[in-house]
Amino acid sequence: MFFRPINETLSLSLLHPRMAPELFRLVDDNRGHLSPWLGWVAHTASPADSAEFIRQTLHDHAEGKRLICGLHDHQGRSRLIGLVSFNDIMPATGRATLGYWLGEQWQGRGLMTLACQSMVRLAFEHYDLYKVQISAATGNTRSRAVCERLGATLEGVITRAESVNGVIHDHAVYGLAREDMT
Repeated sequence: MFFRPINETLSLSLLHPRMAPELFRLVDDNRGHLSPWLGWVAHTASPADSAEFIRQTLHDHAEGKRLICGLHDHQGRSRLIGLVSFNDIMPATGRATLGYWLGEQWQGRGLMTLACQSMVRLAFEHYDLYKVQISAATGNTRSRAVCERLGATLEGVITRAESVNGVIHDHAVYGLAREDMT
């Protein structure tokens, strides 16, 4: 099982089926916060939906396609506070796409930046990739700020990149190359 400590109070781990109820609660509690940016939130209606998501992510991980990690805060009781993922791992091009979301109450503490830094190191050191790419809606200033704190370069904007709950979003595309980390 994949487990990666970030610091004394934060860690990443591969999602496990027993996490489905906790993942559903986190999504459900943050529905209003996540829905403007993530279309799948509307389709997460029960713990069974979270269980199916976890089942699919484990299958994709076994095939080397994705790595979806729970972000856990260990201050007090251990709890799931968000997800950080390689939504696509593409060894043929030496690239992975990084995605992330965090429960609203944990924002503003630098936790997601730390988690993403850990994932970027994993991409370069474990997967031997050359580039991590992040796509964020241009209006999602918090997500874009993570990209900037990581030192990622804005490579361009894709107009009309995604429809989320009937709203069309442009995407800012950021890249972070292995040589940028040395």
